[in-house]
Amino acid sequence: LFAILTAVYGYFTLPQRIPTHFNAANIADGWSDKSSLWFFVGIACVVYVGMSLIRYSPERSIHLPVAPEQRAAAIPIGRDMVAWMKAEMTWIFAGTTWLIVALAQGHSPDLVMWFVPPSLGIVFATVIYHIARMKKVAATTPETL
Repeated sequence: LFAILTAVYGYFTLPQRIPTHFNAANIADGWSDKSSLWFFVGIACVVYVGMSLIRYSPERSIHLPVAPEQRAAAIPIGRDMVAWMKAEMTWIFAGTTWLIVALAQGHSPDLVMWFVPPSLGIVFATVIYHIARMKKVAATTPETL
C-alpha cells in the first residue's frame, strides 16, 4: 500500500525523466521515464503475493538444509524466514519507490546510503539467523525433537 500511494503521489509531481540508479558515489548514472516507477510497485506486489502463497505450499515441496528426521522441527523456522523475507523485500521495493520519488524531487542523494546498505544488511542478517537456527535443529538428535 505504501508503494502504491507513493507512486500515485509521486507520479503527478515528478519530471518526465527520473533517476533510477546511483553509483557508489551517490551520483545518478541511470535514468528512466517516470512510468518506470510502476515497475517497482509491481515488483513489491508480486513479492508480497508470491511469498504469501509460499506459506500454503505443501510441506513435501519445501527444501531445507536438514536431515529428513529434522524436517518437522525445521519447517516452522523456514516459514518464519519466508515471512520475514516477505516483509523485508516488500519494504525494499516500497522504499525504493519512495527513494526514487524523493530523489527526483531534488532531495539529497545521501538518502541512498541511509536506505540501501541497512536494508540489505537486514535481509542478510535474517537469512543468516534463520539458517543458524536450522543448523541448530539439524545438530540435535531426532530423540530430542
